[in-house]
Amino acid sequence: MQYSNLELFTNGKELNNRLFNDISNAKNDVHIYFFSVSNDQVSHKFLNLLKKKSDEGVKVYFAVDWLGGTLLSHKQENLLKEHGVHFTYFNYPSLPYLFASIDHRNHRRMAVIDGKIGYVGGFNIGKKYISQKKRLGHWEDLHLRLEGEGVQSIEKQFGYDWNSNRSGFVQAKSLSTVKGHSAHQFAAYTKTGLNTDYKQLFDGAKKSITIYSPYFIPSDKVIWNSLVDASKRGVTVKFLYSKKSDAPLVEEAAYPYIEKAIKNGMKVYGYTKGIFHGKSILIDDSVLMIGTTNFDSRSFHITDEFNCYIYDKNFIKKVEPTLQNEFINSTEITKSFLDKLDWKDKIKQFFGDLIEYYL
Repeated sequence: MQYSNLELFTNGKELNNRLFNDISNAKNDVHIYFFSVSNDQVSHKFLNLLKKKSDEGVKVYFAVDWLGGTLLSHKQENLLKEHGVHFTYFNYPSLPYLFASIDHRNHRRMAVIDGKIGYVGGFNIGKKYISQKKRLGHWEDLHLRLEGEGVQSIEKQFGYDWNSNRSGFVQAKSLSTVKGHSAHQFAAYTKTGLNTDYKQLFDGAKKSITIYSPYFIPSDKVIWNSLVDASKRGVTVKFLYSKKSDAPLVEEAAYPYIEKAIKNGMKVYGYTKGIFHGKSILIDDSVLMIGTTNFDSRSFHITDEFNCYIYDKNFIKKVEPTLQNEFINSTEITKSFLDKLDWKDKIKQFFGDLIEYYL
């Protein structure tokens, strides 16, 4: 168990302002990884800041997922290196299992600044994450900023991932040992272990389980059966997913699971204000998970994930209104809605069913 001071962000502009300011004030080290970085003004501002800090003598290690970083131009990559930024891609495709290596993505987002400040959550870098992409509209997400002992775990994971993809990582000059107010622990997942941890969470619920995820494809039997058992013993089980999606077929692939959830006494809500991209689980008022794990097949079985489990009831009480507010911008999905799906949705649902494991 570790103790840190925690801060929750749901707005991309506010997060970027804080993150960019922390990077600007860095004196020794900036270690940062995003699943994806776009090719736009927001991304260029971020990359220019990394180059500036490296020019000042700060040791900057920056990585992006190979697939998520496809929009990062060779010109930008070369400029980073010319300015002394240590740069690499995580999970680069390799032989002999080319398809499997392409499918296996690093979905974590991590940052450590001067060994004192850490970030983890669902946001990436780009204008769509600050609600400036017209096609997607408003973007809602969840991201943690922390100061305290928890930075050690983020740094350890970043270093492990870096050395798994490229050698020569140098740990931060010093890592925080300051105890914060909120008890928490981190857990990293690569294909295994997640369903065991989630089952333990759901089995321990006494009153309520609330799950927030952009996608709702709970194909893992261990996880699903534990939710059904919780509902049968009287625990209120609610899901919030993004009715409008940034990925094809995921909405339609969710429909069979929504129907199963309703049949088992659970309630499902679709976020309608724009895109909801946060990943969180709230158990009663005692455990809050905020991390990178979606409630879908890919996160359960394919991608690398990183979650923070928070046990501080005071912090949970503080942020619970923010989490509950997401339901104000949502609508309950009912059986009558599912019964009225048109033929186009049913065709998409058919194809979504076929490839749901990879969605």
